[in-house]
Amino acid sequence: MLNNNLPAAALAHFILKVNDIGISYQFYTNLGLRPSGTFSDLAIIELRGGTHILLFSKNDESPFPLTSSQLGQRGGFFSERLDLMIDGKSRSDLELYRAALIEKGLSVDAIAKDKFFGHYYFQLADPDGNGITVYTSHTGELPV
Repeated sequence: MLNNNLPAAALAHFILKVNDIGISYQFYTNLGLRPSGTFSDLAIIELRGGTHILLFSKNDESPFPLTSSQLGQRGGFFSERLDLMIDGKSRSDLELYRAALIEKGLSVDAIAKDKFFGHYYFQLADPDGNGITVYTSHTGELPV
């Protein structure tokens, strides 16, 4: 039975092709994402809510035959972009999270002066140059 207050579906897995699985695994762990495990040809990182980032090597062929002609499968791997949302809602919550990343040696942009649909945010790049935006949680109703 579906809960009418929750969306009918959630993102389960996000596939990200990287140059070095170990380096990327450590990077995403440093962002505060939960390490789930490393294997010979992939690593798994868990986000809040049970979504997983599957890290595959750019140099390896996909262990699964992905074709654009089959529903539900992605045919191409482009320059991925990942948006993350912290639990906090305020600018100071985001400042604390950002400071913790800097203490871990990560290079992050300044917090943007403007808001995006009520969210404070900043950007950074992973070791492969994939853009990541980190947002605060929902601060109220989104504009219609």
